[in-house]
Amino acid sequence: MARTKQTARKSTGGKGSKKAARHQGPARKSAPITGGVKKTHRYRPGTVALREICKYQKSTELLICKLPFQRLVRETAQDFKAL
Repeated sequence: MARTKQTARKSTGGKGSKKAARHQGPARKSAPITGGVKKTHRYRPGTVALREICKYQKSTELLICKLPFQRLVRETAQDFKAL
């Protein structure tokens, strides 16, 4: 197929000149802050969960206390022994 020249097209947006941007006002005015109550910091959903997973995978400590778990196992074993 033969090569053809492209025709010039009108610009649709893109980056404008710096002079034009300087003459415009601010893009958005923020509302005046009243009271000055600071928002508490919150991690994104899942971040803390992943941190906890890594923490517990690294550790070797028991996550359930021995005696209560032992009582639970005995109770469950009694149910199976009765059958």
